Amino acid sequence: MSALLQAEGLDLRFGAVRALDGVAISIWPGEVVAIVGESGSGKSSLLRVLAGMQRADAGAVLYRDAAGATHSVLDASDAALRRLMRSDWGFVHQNARDALRMEVSAGGNVGERLMAAGDRHYGHIRQVAAHWLERVEMDPARMDESPKNFSGGMQQRLQIARTLVTNPRLVFMDEPTGGLDVSVQARLLDLIRGLVADLGLAVLLVTHDIAAARLLAHRIVVMRHGQVVEEGLTDRVLDDPQHPYTQLLVSSVLAA
Repeated sequence: MSALLQAEGLDLRFGAVRALDGVAISIWPGEVVAIVGESGSGKSSLLRVLAGMQRADAGAVLYRDAAGATHSVLDASDAALRRLMRSDWGFVHQNARDALRMEVSAGGNVGERLMAAGDRHYGHIRQVAAHWLERVEMDPARMDESPKNFSGGMQQRLQIARTLVTNPRLVFMDEPTGGLDVSVQARLLDLIRGLVADLGLAVLLVTHDIAAARLLAHRIVVMRHGQVVEEGLTDRVLDDPQHPYTQLLVSSVLAA
């Protein structure tokens, strides 16, 4: 079995700031990889480069599709990347409003992604949208309501339904529980964990929350100053951190 997404030698600068410095990372089918580190560590820059939303200055990002063909993400056209995001890939933003169309109904937000994938049967689209609202623990009776009427946690659930409705193979998640109340975070993390396991998704998760990484991820990648300083199986890294920076991260959580 080959890696689903693999990157080597990624460099990215913003002026004098080196956001990525020779980063290498891979993710395998059905695997959840968490990228952790403090603000400014480069984790969000890495996610954006891997998802084709930011061009790196150097390096390679290769994606293997369902047919086994390999594609260069950094060399892909904007149209090709849009096609990937409508089909094989999905992206869950920290702020659901960055992904949802607030003037469109909840069901319409889910249905739009189906239509972008080629579904044109109105009745089928509504049926599938209702099913996915149920899967993210939302009342399908509210599918004709505007997302403006929903809480932040419910908007995030709607964004997840919109993202997963086309059964992507790889989902990028950028702080999916950030900014939510602790109780809402816990319920959302349980939901995400269940969906990822049921669907066999590969997920690249950026988070500052070590507890979320432990709950969701098979592997952890620790970043500092644009570099990967440690990586490995989640329990090994968190229970026996080797790098001083990882030790500091873990100890700060234990002391909180």
